[in-house]
Amino acid sequence: MDKIRSLINTHQQRSTDSIEDEPILLDEKNISTKKDWEDHKDDPVEREEVMKSIDEILFSGDIDPSFKLLQELPEKETDLIALEEKRRQMRLQHYFVGRKLTDELLNKKGEFNTELDRVIELEQDLQKTFAVTLDIRFSVKQAKLGLTDGAITLLGYYSQRQRLIALLNTLKTIKILHKTDERLRELIDKEDFPGAIQLCRDCQHAAVTYRQYTCIQDLNSKLKDTAVLIEEKLDVVLSVMCINFDHERYSKITTAYLLLGKLQSAMDQLHMHFTSAIHSRTYETVYRYASNTSADQKIQYEDLCRFVPPDLYIECLSNILTTLWGIMTSYQKMLSYHYSDSSCADKLSQFDKNYVQQKLQLGLARIWQDVQHKVNPYLVSQDLSQFQFDDFIKVLDLVNRLIQVGEEFCGTPNIPCDLLREPLRAQSVQYFRRYHASRTEELYMFLNMELWELLPVKPTFTTIQLNEFRFMASKKNDKKKLSEKGDGYFSDKTTSPFMFADIGVMEESFFDFQEDSDSDVDEELKQDFVEDGATETDKGNKRKKMTSKVTFHNSSRDGPILTNTTLNVLRYLGKYMLMMDSLKPIAFDVLLSMSQLFEYYMYAVYMFFGSTNVESSNPRLAQILLKIQSSIILGEEPRPNGINIPAPQVSDLINLHDTQNLFGLKERLIATESLVFLASQFDLWKEYLDNQIPADKLNFLNQFYNQTLPLSRELREAVYSGVASKAMSYNAILQLMGNVKWEIRELMSEPNSYVYVMLQEMEAMQQKISVVSTFVPIPVEVYQMIWTLSISELCRVFLEGFGSARKCTHEGRAWMQLDFQQFIVQVVKFITIKPIPGKDVVENFIKAYYLTEGDLEQWLRENYMSYSSKQLNSIINCTTAQFSKMMQRSRLSGIVDELIKKS
Repeated sequence: MDKIRSLINTHQQRSTDSIEDEPILLDEKNISTKKDWEDHKDDPVEREEVMKSIDEILFSGDIDPSFKLLQELPEKETDLIALEEKRRQMRLQHYFVGRKLTDELLNKKGEFNTELDRVIELEQDLQKTFAVTLDIRFSVKQAKLGLTDGAITLLGYYSQRQRLIALLNTLKTIKILHKTDERLRELIDKEDFPGAIQLCRDCQHAAVTYRQYTCIQDLNSKLKDTAVLIEEKLDVVLSVMCINFDHERYSKITTAYLLLGKLQSAMDQLHMHFTSAIHSRTYETVYRYASNTSADQKIQYEDLCRFVPPDLYIECLSNILTTLWGIMTSYQKMLSYHYSDSSCADKLSQFDKNYVQQKLQLGLARIWQDVQHKVNPYLVSQDLSQFQFDDFIKVLDLVNRLIQVGEEFCGTPNIPCDLLREPLRAQSVQYFRRYHASRTEELYMFLNMELWELLPVKPTFTTIQLNEFRFMASKKNDKKKLSEKGDGYFSDKTTSPFMFADIGVMEESFFDFQEDSDSDVDEELKQDFVEDGATETDKGNKRKKMTSKVTFHNSSRDGPILTNTTLNVLRYLGKYMLMMDSLKPIAFDVLLSMSQLFEYYMYAVYMFFGSTNVESSNPRLAQILLKIQSSIILGEEPRPNGINIPAPQVSDLINLHDTQNLFGLKERLIATESLVFLASQFDLWKEYLDNQIPADKLNFLNQFYNQTLPLSRELREAVYSGVASKAMSYNAILQLMGNVKWEIRELMSEPNSYVYVMLQEMEAMQQKISVVSTFVPIPVEVYQMIWTLSISELCRVFLEGFGSARKCTHEGRAWMQLDFQQFIVQVVKFITIKPIPGKDVVENFIKAYYLTEGDLEQWLRENYMSYSSKQLNSIINCTTAQFSKMMQRSRLSGIVDELIKKS
């Protein structure tokens, strides 16, 4: 160490002295003194420039630097000063390089000393090792000199014994190898493939070790055959996993393929097995149901589907889907296995894990496509339009459930399923058109036979209690059960979603709801047709109870007002909504048909009971009714591509001309209020329909809700006006008013006799209404509407009677006012509506008699729309007569005629 350190110091001193002591020959441009040299060598700028001027090739180690520098000298002689300058530059470069090396060594002096200590320590260890080696060699030499002949003989015997032991072990190994074949087959039968593979490999390695023996050559051939057998058995069991996945068995299979180094090829083969399982198992299922086929016949799957009898079609479809669901479940469990933290998965490399997971993920779409390809031919093999409605809905539910299973299987909604939807869409359109035409024919028949008798139901009745609507509660129940399970369609606890008990239209899936709601449903409502509730004896007994007290409808006590026809329409709508839920592509067509059923029912109610002047009283209602007539009612020429329903005809058993029953008030009330109830049910279905209808068709739905349904209430006026316009003897009363002399000269204290006739007519009408209410509780708003329309008619009679007066004195006008006030006092006994309809118009008319000549013209211009020309001229005649101004009378009559023409 001291030598190295002194060497460094000596090198540093020599480098400095060699430059400082060397005589430097410079020209006048260079520094020539030692002091200048000291300044020159410590200049950092020049040091950097000198270091950059050194050619990098001198440090490469591939050439001799001295030889390289000599080669750079000019071949011809040159002056000594130039050579000396070249020499000075090289020495300066040498100085700065040495200086930098010294600085680097001094900077790392501590590390240098540490490493030098290790070198010294290593040198000491080598010296010790050398001494031990010498001792060993000496001992070996002494041992060789001390051996005797007996010892050498003993060693020879021992060596022979060891060789014989080795031979015995070899014979034992060969014997074990020959018995291994039986053990291998035993492991294969137990499906312990990893153990069989490992044992086979060990035997093969041993066979290679003892291949010099003839018996081993035959054994090696058997082991190769056994290895092939193991792979064949592995493939068979792998195919079984596609149908009935078992976690433990599959784990052994995966480990076995991993030992063979064929896991990736096994994944490729696995998808072929799944495809084969789908094809073979589906064919076997259909073959069990096919008729007129023999075992020897080789029939294509598409043709085989046509041999399934129609009565077994749904059962066969259910079993097909159950079989396919089982295969898809095995695939899902296999996928979950490779994503789990199983022991086998831990043995896989990251590359193998990624490969297997990616392969299985890509296979999801392929498996789903294969499933669709097997279901599609079966769906098109039968004409579903000939099925009963419930059977057809079962088919739709099964296929829709398969689509839901496919969405969960692929892990994404809106998966491609055209192979399932398209054949159902085509058949559904055909089926629904035939079904809708049949239902409209039934509705036409029901309406023509309908006697409009009240169908008694409990106050808690709702449409959801009808069998046709239970699918809505069943659907919620299915989702609830599925959410409680929390594992979807592919859980170990999940049974087949395609067995009959799990289909949405089946009663078992609705069991929980049924227990809660059946107690509130009338037994009659569970029948397809309900008989009228009241017998003729009951009706006669009720008629005997003549009382003026009206029984009003109470929603908490009385059920909704329904008829047989209403109930059938509700059932139709429930079935339509069920089909809408089952097949979304035709949802709008179903909605359109639902609107047609409601519109036809409303059209029939109007045609049976509505007034003929609806165009003037309610133009919007008249427009909708005209649209219904032009779009669905059968005309002189049938529509080639539309619905054609004959115009309904009211039953001959319904009497709408009898004054005793108020011109069929009971029938009118039941018909109109059943229509209102039917419209109210659509409000309950609004959210459901919004979710079923495509977004681009929602405008039609909103138009139906905003324009058509509200007309059910507006139709009340058109129907009940038929009662109000004929309920009292208006013409007789008007005739009595025409006999009154209004040109009296004294004030009267008693009203005219026609007022008492009016009141008697009103009381008689009230009694008739009360009789009707014993059969049908009358809603308060209906009662108020009937009296509103009737009082409006009486006010019209007042106007007509007062307007017929040719002459009238001030006392006569007071008498008019007394008659009307007496009428108004009695009206409040029948209605609570304020203001009383028509009251202001009549009072305004009477007050016009008191107007001065100058105010009369202004009144005529402001009120001419409220009165007829005859009534206005009556006021003119009576008012101007007292002033005996014929010209004024003619002028005012001309103004009236002009105003009426403009209106």
